[in-house]
Amino acid sequence: MMRIGLIGLGNAGSHLGRWLYRKHLGLQAVYSRTLVKAESFGKRRNIFYTNRLAELPADLDLYILAVPDQVIPQVARELAGLNPAGSVVHVAGATPSTVLEPYFKRYGVLYPLQTLTLGRRIKADQVPFCIEASDEELKKQLLDLAMAISGRAYLVSDAERAWLHVTAVMVNNFSNHLYTLAAGILDREGLDFDLLRPLILETARKVQKLPPRAAQTGPAARGDQKTIARHREMLAKYPDSLAVYKCITESLVQLKIKN
Repeated sequence: MMRIGLIGLGNAGSHLGRWLYRKHLGLQAVYSRTLVKAESFGKRRNIFYTNRLAELPADLDLYILAVPDQVIPQVARELAGLNPAGSVVHVAGATPSTVLEPYFKRYGVLYPLQTLTLGRRIKADQVPFCIEASDEELKKQLLDLAMAISGRAYLVSDAERAWLHVTAVMVNNFSNHLYTLAAGILDREGLDFDLLRPLILETARKVQKLPPRAAQTGPAARGDQKTIARHREMLAKYPDSLAVYKCITESLVQLKIKN
């Protein structure tokens, strides 16, 4: 079993740390730049914790960087001075594994393809892991680790993972932004967003069984220009939402024409 150090206890790191600990997968140390966060996680589980990278154990087999994309090179550089012989992976979707190459001979990616938010309890088996590694030995170790965490591990190249990430942004971040716009409109119109929750759930359930195109409904899908025009008139007092409505409606219409 690998001896693992986890660096970062934000959205992704806090979930990953919890899964590694609960499944007894070799988590030995955690780092957070916020000492109270590191202390809370480490003391509760009786494992080493610190808010100083230089204090991390230098004999670990694997260091997992669950830090913002823009600081991955900086953290990797600091870790290389601690243990250049170790293996290092990051958990980012949009950053290539090769960002670690200048600092470590053995490097890779352990990307959990899921929306992870502090305070939310996500079951590990709901998380596919995308794996990339610099060599076959590390690739196998990461696959074994991911399978032990969730049972869902996939070899995905840097280029493939980048496409997965951009489409994940579309289906997750974009859709949630639409919820935010809708909630704002309903609030100003004196209506409760709870009225839309069953619709949101059914839409998500449908695409578990149907291709998204087959699940599409609504005025643009059926060519109802009268309703679209009425919606645009109503949204005139919400210009940001109107711009989004126009853009997505046009995309729906064009897709319908192409088919």
